[in-house]
Amino acid sequence: MKPKTIVLVLVILTGLNIFLALNRHSRSDPYSYHGELWADRAGYFMYLPAATSFGFDARRFPPGLDTLTGHGFTLDTLTGKILTKYTSGVALLQAPFYLAGHGLARVMGISAGHYGPVDRIIVDVATPVLLSLGLLFLFMLLRSRHGDRLTAWTLLGIYAGSNLFYYTIGDPGMSHVYSFFLFALLLLLLDQYFRGAERTWLLFLIGLVAGWIVLVRPTNLVFLLAAPFVCAEEIRAGWRRLMVLRPAAYLLLMAGAFLVWIPQLLYWRYAFGSAVTWPYVNEGFTNWASPELLKFWFAPNNGLFSYTPLYLLVPLSAAGLWHARDRITAVVAVFAMVITSYLGASWWVWHFGCGFGGRIMVEYLALFAVPLTALSDTASRRWGRWLPIAVFGMLAGYNLKLVYSFGDCWFHEVWDWHAFGQLVFGPTK
Repeated sequence: MKPKTIVLVLVILTGLNIFLALNRHSRSDPYSYHGELWADRAGYFMYLPAATSFGFDARRFPPGLDTLTGHGFTLDTLTGKILTKYTSGVALLQAPFYLAGHGLARVMGISAGHYGPVDRIIVDVATPVLLSLGLLFLFMLLRSRHGDRLTAWTLLGIYAGSNLFYYTIGDPGMSHVYSFFLFALLLLLLDQYFRGAERTWLLFLIGLVAGWIVLVRPTNLVFLLAAPFVCAEEIRAGWRRLMVLRPAAYLLLMAGAFLVWIPQLLYWRYAFGSAVTWPYVNEGFTNWASPELLKFWFAPNNGLFSYTPLYLLVPLSAAGLWHARDRITAVVAVFAMVITSYLGASWWVWHFGCGFGGRIMVEYLALFAVPLTALSDTASRRWGRWLPIAVFGMLAGYNLKLVYSFGDCWFHEVWDWHAFGQLVFGPTK
């Protein structure tokens, strides 16, 4: 596949996703749970206007903006502090788009405001762009193993057939596509290192991306434990190289990881009086002993497999890799799915509020793309290339129907299959 073709496909995909995101949100109330910058999303985004326009002074913010945007942050007008429990990893990724968007608005004489139409467009643009870059990184990682065409079709199938699509166009302000982008980038960087790349900056960049991954979502630490074991062909040589690194190389890794955390530590010191804190007060993993796994996996209320049956292919693909003696990747894929499911099912709100199909698993599709592409390759060789195309096509049809039927929140009983049936078989919205 020629580079021009790859670029053209990604440009078309990005443009289509931007259009779909803008179109979807043009028909809903932005100051409600339908909005791109409501509640959690407003909390992620807060760092940008606070740093560029208000000097982190709550008294300079438009009064009541925290309430208007769903309490993702709090404006304490007595102390002047702007308080949020959400970390700054998403905002740092949005920052280039934010600066460009507001700069363009100023040149065009548009009054941008804050948390208004310009900011919402910025989110609707940033998320599809980062999604396309994440897919590109995965394509670069997998093309040498499975060929250009099969890799491209499989990645597009994974995207269209999973909740990654919903969090690109339906809820782009959430953190999951941003984590997906970083996951894919780290896998590519590790692959380059394990293949023998000797550039000093590569270790620094690996540390930077690894630190950024945890900054976006602390539970992404599970991915960091799994990621070095994905590139099974080069893993032994890679680990030997890690073992003989000089202390200066380890310092590069740590320096990269620490650098991206500096703004967050400074914010915590300003907001909570300590550079290291746990801002999720009265929230946490309260169900360690009795995780709600059955609900997390299968409930009509945000169940992982109910909304996105594509994830059922992950253990199947792992079994195939085990049979093919790529046992490291097989174990890693199952490990990531089981541990992440356990963490989600142990969270104090196992369904994570308004969500679409076990949303904490979305970013792990970057990792799962490795065994899923191998499964697609095996199926193509044994039964013909049309089998994986047909399977991904059916999964995409099911997923798209739910995306355009789902109202962004579940307002029924946990096990209300009748209401879920209306999403699957009823009219779209």
